[in-house]
Amino acid sequence: MDIYDLVNEPEKQLEVFSDIIKKMNNIGDYEETLVNILSEIKNIMLTDTILLYLIDQELYNLNYEMSIGPLGSKFFGSIIDGEKPLSVRAYTTSASLYSNNPQDDSAFIPIKEILVEDLKNILFVPLKARKKNIGALFLINKKDGKFVENDTIIMSLLSNIVSLALINKMTYDKGQSRAYEVGALYEMSVSINKCETIEDILNNNISIVCEAFEAHRVSIILKDEKGMFRFKAGIGIDEEVLKYGVITTEDNVLGEILKTKKSVYSVSVSKDYRFKPNKTLRYTRDSFIASPIIGKDDDIIGFLCATERSINKAFNLSNLMLLEMLAQQISENYMHVFLSEESKIKQSLTEEINYTEQLQKSILPSEFPNKKLFDVAATSIPSKNIGGDFYDYMKLKEGKYALIIADVSGKGLNAGFFMVMTRSVLRVYASQIDNPAKILEQTNKHIFYDSKKGMFVTCFLAIIDTKNKTITYSNAGHIPQYLVKKALVNEDYITEMYVGGKPLGFVESPSYKNKKISYSKSDTIVMFTDGVTETFNENNEEYGENKLKDILKNEYDSSSELLKDIVDETIYFRADAPQFDDITLLIAKFL
Repeated sequence: MDIYDLVNEPEKQLEVFSDIIKKMNNIGDYEETLVNILSEIKNIMLTDTILLYLIDQELYNLNYEMSIGPLGSKFFGSIIDGEKPLSVRAYTTSASLYSNNPQDDSAFIPIKEILVEDLKNILFVPLKARKKNIGALFLINKKDGKFVENDTIIMSLLSNIVSLALINKMTYDKGQSRAYEVGALYEMSVSINKCETIEDILNNNISIVCEAFEAHRVSIILKDEKGMFRFKAGIGIDEEVLKYGVITTEDNVLGEILKTKKSVYSVSVSKDYRFKPNKTLRYTRDSFIASPIIGKDDDIIGFLCATERSINKAFNLSNLMLLEMLAQQISENYMHVFLSEESKIKQSLTEEINYTEQLQKSILPSEFPNKKLFDVAATSIPSKNIGGDFYDYMKLKEGKYALIIADVSGKGLNAGFFMVMTRSVLRVYASQIDNPAKILEQTNKHIFYDSKKGMFVTCFLAIIDTKNKTITYSNAGHIPQYLVKKALVNEDYITEMYVGGKPLGFVESPSYKNKKISYSKSDTIVMFTDGVTETFNENNEEYGENKLKDILKNEYDSSSELLKDIVDETIYFRADAPQFDDITLLIAKFL
């Protein structure tokens, strides 16, 4: 069949398309389907090699995805910079482009730099889905001569099938990736309950990283008591290197991380100026990724590095975000076990309780960034050494922030550890899902089976959208929280934020709902646990909501002043009566 018959004969088009679609339907694997479609197009178009590149929607680069043909292996991990003509064309136009003299065509310089004289002619075809450019195909070296205008017409038809298969694969990959990410983060967050030593926790966590990134070479590097960086765990690294242990951070990629406090990823170590020449000899795969491990005081206490992927793909920005989250969880796990080991050395129950108290305090935020947007103050006063209350503050994407307050049933060590686990799981989902109700639902799925009999958590979660000045919130059995609107002079100055929902870990599959309200400058969110309103004095009288609301009528210059006043008032009210419940407050005034 002459392929150019496809241009003017719909029957021929239908025949070819039907044949391709039948093959698509007979394959269950999305990647294999895409490979088969590209192979079929390569045969139809009589080309030597076909390349598939995807658009990075943040940087507008073209990133190599896969290839069919003998020249494809030269392109693994390659990126066409967003400022170069081909990338610009890929995300701004739907028109194809071909050249039978690419050696003198400036548009095809990125391809020519890789193939040099092996490049005879080339056809560029953009891929589009839902009115959005998502990638590009490159057909390299037509076997029977030159590319002509009819080739672009045929490929404009065939590209629709590629786009459909690509969207199916991307949707599947995104779902799988999200599942792997959440699974890896969850496995890390609960590993502190399985591992007793630092060596155990690091070896356990590094295995999780290996699986999550499909990498054969992963290392955890931590600072020792002398300030030297040393290998603490490694997979796929020479025993002699691990034994020596000491890592230099001068004039290399780790030095850049120390300087910038930012993660890095490299598509090609051999072409990256940040790597010393001898580094390239150690890698059989060129792609590399590394993230700082941050301690409590925002100091870099180590690095998490991965390379040698088992799949034929370079690391990307999505991988970088996951690595940063895993590195932070490793930091929390390391500090947890480190303090635990110190506690065991002292062989004292009192010291173990003090350690747990210290751990709890260490994971509660003590500083709140973005002071231009919020004035935030918080405190948690346990009724015993170890409490079950906690609060949290998280910066999300696109000007959004999460505020969380929660109350674990019970007191003591069990409640303390259940609190740590619940907080970790909440943080995992809050970093992934922009929906308070969904965050609570997913968190409940994980902690329900890990909760001991009779243990549950009430939780109020709010996501603040600073661009649209809205608060979206959901509630898992927690008492109503307050939005104080100082602009109002009548008795409606307080809006009670409440929506019904079961506590986390209470039932297996509860459903949660969201509510949304608007806020204005100088409004204040007052979040608290029932230890505030259910403070009792010696006469068994309850402090109650009315006394709290009376305090909120007053004007305060800062959130910390309001917080101090509430705490002082409850202490004064209680007098010599014992504190029966934890008192936790998180107050945020909008600036």
